Amino acid sequence: MTVTLRGIRGNISRLLRLLSLEVLLLIPFILFVGLFEIYPILNMAYRSLFDLNGNFTLANYINAFTKPQFRFAIRNSLLFATAASLVGGIGGTFVAALAVRLPARWRNLLLSLYALPMTLSGLVVAFAFIVLLGRNGILNLLVRRAFSLPPTFYFNLYDWPGIVMVYAFFQIPLMTLSMSAVFENLDPNLIEAARNLGARSWQVWRYVVIPVLLPGFLAGMSIQFAGMMGAFGTVLALVGMAKNLLSLQIYSHSSESTYNLPQAGALAMVLITITGTALLLLSWSARRLARRGA
Repeated sequence: MTVTLRGIRGNISRLLRLLSLEVLLLIPFILFVGLFEIYPILNMAYRSLFDLNGNFTLANYINAFTKPQFRFAIRNSLLFATAASLVGGIGGTFVAALAVRLPARWRNLLLSLYALPMTLSGLVVAFAFIVLLGRNGILNLLVRRAFSLPPTFYFNLYDWPGIVMVYAFFQIPLMTLSMSAVFENLDPNLIEAARNLGARSWQVWRYVVIPVLLPGFLAGMSIQFAGMMGAFGTVLALVGMAKNLLSLQIYSHSSESTYNLPQAGALAMVLITITGTALLLLSWSARRLARRGA
């Protein structure tokens, strides 16, 4: 018995020596991801395969693609995520292009200020926009009084353009921070070489700058698209359930009178699948463009 215990202890000691410090430091991260990400997703996927009575069924997934309310929710989420990502991506890229031309002191100040919106709660931002641009918001009142407009004239914050604009408050700073690093790493010798060869400004952008920046742009867009597909808190505070988004349908079926947790799980799995597929395509495109540029 003593010999066996010594052998076990010796094997454990050798195993611990084989494990590097880096691997040991990864254990808390692996446990965290397993307990709070992988396990909830697997549990949700499992529950989505049963009805409220515990019977195995695929009806929840069939409903996700056949019922009009769910099909429209998927369509609206895709359109909204694409529009908000493009607004944030293009706006953030232009701001980053201007920021890198500033002196280092002013550039760092601008980027520090741009990091502030990402620290704010979505509910706080929603209510701030309601105060400013709601039907009786400060800016709408000032415009109506300045131009003697009727009370029926106002910027509709509660329609899709207004919601996209509110989310641009988060998306443009996020893209600016991402693209500023890409612009800083842009080799100025490439631009000088193109100009020396007689290229005009638009040709420099078309054939030199854009191909170099495009992989970083797509990487930033992937982050924005994933966030917009799961947009929830701000849009809920603005319009409640008036807009049909996939995230709001999941919320409705997991907490309100339409409580149906298996259906919510199926919708969540559809959301994860769509978002994951889009991220894989964007990542593949970015890697391919980066290899082609190299």
